[in-house]
This record gives sequence, structure tokens and C-alpha cells, in this order.
Amino acid sequence: MGREMSSSERSKKTSPTRVQQVPVGRIRPEDGLGRKRDRDGHRELCRSIEQFGVLTPITVRPAPDNPKEYLLIKGQGRTLACQMLGIEKVPAIVVDDRFAETEKVQQFLVENVARLRMRPIERALLIAHARQKGEETTAVAKRFGVSYSTVRRLEAQLDGASKGEVTALRASNLSLSLHAVISRHVPEEEERIGVIGVISASALRATDLEALFVGMGWKQLMELGAEHREQRLRLLKWACDTLATIPKAPPKERLRQLALKLPVKFTADVASLAKAVSR
Repeated sequence: MGREMSSSERSKKTSPTRVQQVPVGRIRPEDGLGRKRDRDGHRELCRSIEQFGVLTPITVRPAPDNPKEYLLIKGQGRTLACQMLGIEKVPAIVVDDRFAETEKVQQFLVENVARLRMRPIERALLIAHARQKGEETTAVAKRFGVSYSTVRRLEAQLDGASKGEVTALRASNLSLSLHAVISRHVPEEEERIGVIGVISASALRATDLEALFVGMGWKQLMELGAEHREQRLRLLKWACDTLATIPKAPPKERLRQLALKLPVKFTADVASLAKAVSR
């Protein structure tokens, strides 16, 4: 039976740029870290984390007196918010004592390395969150190395995204261009989450999806009401799966071939797919 590694051994094996999911219950403040917090500001932070999750990792180091615990170096507000919201794990950069002593390195790790390792959706959410907090568009664009127009586009695209939709986006491999098409054609939140689940399992491009929504008459299908939501999702899943088998051709021709293959019944079960991606 193997022995537990000491904190020093864990430090040697810890990459200073690696982001890990650390149990919130195993984190305790570094001596002298505790400070008073602005109540309104902390409530806003809690609301943000509840909707978007923790976008910027905290920084911790292995506790020298307990191999199962971590000392919090940076991110007290985010850690407390997770405790209050009942979030079990938080993204954290685990550093050793050498890096913990260097504030300049800490700043580099938190603000640069973690961001570079983000998925596109995580970066987009962080950009949208920065704009929500009032940061100037030009400053956000410079900090993230994107264009002014990209910041404005992401801000508009993710404006008003619900907690369920953000969760669905994080759970899928959906590109932001596909999400933009879905947002234009599916205004109702619960249905949009289901559509995200269907589209993320396909290999459609944004141009194909745009043509598909128009060709299917999705707007008219939605007018049938929520009681026909599952039938719409079944139809959409069939269309995505079938389009993947049709050879490359202009969108109009591919949709014509798709219409010729239209079955009388749709047996694909999409309820479990929509439910899984919205968790």
C-alpha cells in the first residue's frame, strides 16, 4: 500500500502553470490573508459565479502541515463565494513555495497563463463578464489580444445568457459561430439549451446550420408551441445526422436532397441528450 506524498514532494511534482480542480473544503487561508469584504461587491461576485462559474482560477500552495490541504494565496472572494454557493471544486493554480513568494510571478500565472489555457467559450465568457463589470471595450480587447469588434460581438452574443445556457455551452464542443446562429433562430431559453445539445453532437458548420434553420422553417415550427418541442428536436437531430451523409454541394442542393430523405416518423430520442448537456 503506497504512502501519501508529503507537501514538499507534491510541490516538486506540481507544474507552476497547471490549472487543477481543487476541493473547496480543503482550502484554508494563508496567514494574514483574511480581510474585510465589501458586501455589495461580494454579492455581485456570488451572482456572477452562479451564472458564469469561476472564470479566473485562484492560486494555492500545498499546506506544509497537512498533505490533504491547500493554503490560499490569491482568490479569497472567489473561494468564499464557492463556499456560499455550495460549489464543491474550484479551478486553481497550484504553485510551490518558490512561486508563492514571488508576487510578480503570481500575477503572471493568474492573468496570463491561465487565460492562454482557456477554451474559446471560457475566454468569451470572461470577456463578456469584463464588459458587464464596466471595463472599457478597448481595454478588454488589448488585455485579451482580440479586436475591438470581436469584444463587441461576444458581448452582444452572450448578453442575457442564462445559467442553464452557459452550463450547456460549457458542457458541449459548440463553436461560438454556431451558437450565434442558434441565438438568432431560437429565442426561447429552454428550447435553445436542447438545440445546443443536438448541434454540439453534429459536425455542422455555421453556414449549413443557418441554411437548415431557414429551410426547415424553424420560426413557423416554434409557433406550434412548447408542447411540440421534443418533436422539433427530433426533427433537428435527424436533419443534422442526415446532412452529415450528403456529399458536399451548394446549400440549396443539400437541402433538396435532405427533403427527399424525410421519413414519416422520427425515432431518435433527444430528451436524454438535451438533459445531459443542461446539467
